[in-house]
Amino acid sequence: MMRIRSRNALALAGVVAALGAVTFAVGTPAPTQASPPAGPAPVGLSLWWEDGEVRFEDGTPKTVTLYSNAPRFAHEIDITASIVTETDEGIDPIMASGDMAGLDWTGVELVEEDWRPEFTGGFTRSRFYRGAAWMNRFSIFTILPVNDAGHPVGLPILEIAGLNDAWLPVDDGFVRRFVARQVTPGCQAVGDCSNATSFIAQGLVQIRGEMHAEQRARKIPAKATQLKLIWTEDLDNPRFVPIERASFEETPYRYGFVPEIEVVNEPANGDHYVPGETLQVRTTFRDGAGNRLHPEGSLPTYGEFLDHSIDSGLRHYDGLRQLLTPYYALKHREGLMLLSMGGPTDALKSSSHMVGFFDLFFTPQTTTATVAEDGFSGVFQLNPPIQNQALPELWDAPVSDTIPLVVPDDALPGTYVIAVKARRDWGGEALNRGATVEVQVGQTQPTGFTPTTGNCQSCHQGNTSLGKVLHGLGDRRACYSCHQPMAFEPDHALDYRIHLVHSRSERYPADIADCSTCHLEPPDGPPRGYPGFGPL
Repeated sequence: MMRIRSRNALALAGVVAALGAVTFAVGTPAPTQASPPAGPAPVGLSLWWEDGEVRFEDGTPKTVTLYSNAPRFAHEIDITASIVTETDEGIDPIMASGDMAGLDWTGVELVEEDWRPEFTGGFTRSRFYRGAAWMNRFSIFTILPVNDAGHPVGLPILEIAGLNDAWLPVDDGFVRRFVARQVTPGCQAVGDCSNATSFIAQGLVQIRGEMHAEQRARKIPAKATQLKLIWTEDLDNPRFVPIERASFEETPYRYGFVPEIEVVNEPANGDHYVPGETLQVRTTFRDGAGNRLHPEGSLPTYGEFLDHSIDSGLRHYDGLRQLLTPYYALKHREGLMLLSMGGPTDALKSSSHMVGFFDLFFTPQTTTATVAEDGFSGVFQLNPPIQNQALPELWDAPVSDTIPLVVPDDALPGTYVIAVKARRDWGGEALNRGATVEVQVGQTQPTGFTPTTGNCQSCHQGNTSLGKVLHGLGDRRACYSCHQPMAFEPDHALDYRIHLVHSRSERYPADIADCSTCHLEPPDGPPRGYPGFGPL
């Protein structure tokens, strides 16, 4: 039985009012939807309204193309409103004007501050705000198919976001994060932004991870030309996104996303790989029907990604254009093709190896853990390399689907796990997915994996299992070779990030101070990432 944590026992009274508001707005008793009839599998909708419109990354308004007549449910709903000023006005600009000015900001307060080194020198300061009435109250979203005149032409798609401080059985979204922030780049020192000339205030509504996809899914009629988003906290400000219909006959692709990974070269000794040996690792990306999303031998270039010309929906890294912050802001939308390798599996633990700026740009592969520091080896590579993404002259450089990973010279013998993660955004559906493969290094005898943390399945099960949320990768062994401290992302270390995400959520259904909830053995260090421990 999930434990409900709520500061205000009267908050549940808002449920009745919220449901009544939705009923009035759409003319349909939304909470009593029946299950959809049998037919095509439901497809999740991923929609991000930026300042009132769904857009491409460059700000261009976007029309969402829907293929087939599959029923749809709300998989990712994001709403952001941003205002840039030349002076420090906190988040007052978004409270006074713009797409979120009509919300009830009563009670909003600064809760924490974050400083990150920049590649070009200086620091970026982020300040995070919570506590506004609209952030805390019971929320419901309804996606309504409408025609050009705005008249309903189909049944509403319901998304119950619930309360900020309680995880309720009726909730649809596994993740609910309603916050605001101010981002200030170019600060000359930690604690000193007196030289800064750009202050970005942003409000963020983030709900994702539909837990009742089958029950909520509804077909969008062919006569619908728009989707209308109605939110109980902002009833006077409906948001729209234009849609167009297309047939599967017009495309070789289908919904779904399935990465594959394999090592194409056999060990030189015919038995196992050895330290110093190069593994040629090939990634293949397919849709849910098994169709290739790229030609064999190559992947889309970074330039094609920037031009919106990847018709299969594969995404590359967009962190150079988006302001992504774990827990608070849009990290789930990060497009990132990354391969990592770590082992032996019986030695995996949180890495202490610091990755610096130059490690990404000037080394063939990035070291993430060393035997000397951590007792195991870890490496990763971005594909395309970060240089292809940062330097315009390399945006159109060819990208191979096969990249080399070199076993570190001091690698210990045992089983190593190679992992890939990626994101696809196609036909209104966006999915993060990953895959792993094992290789033997130094010996043929496999090594096991005995983690000192567990019980993840207490919350992460079914539609919210680790194989469907986060990176869409259920093999926990892959986490250790990718999540290490970074000079430019101090909360990237595995233990830090897990503590950060769970301790900031007021919907976490247990006592966050009880380490035994997740730790199978008593931890021997400070809870990095927990409030008061670490940079945040």
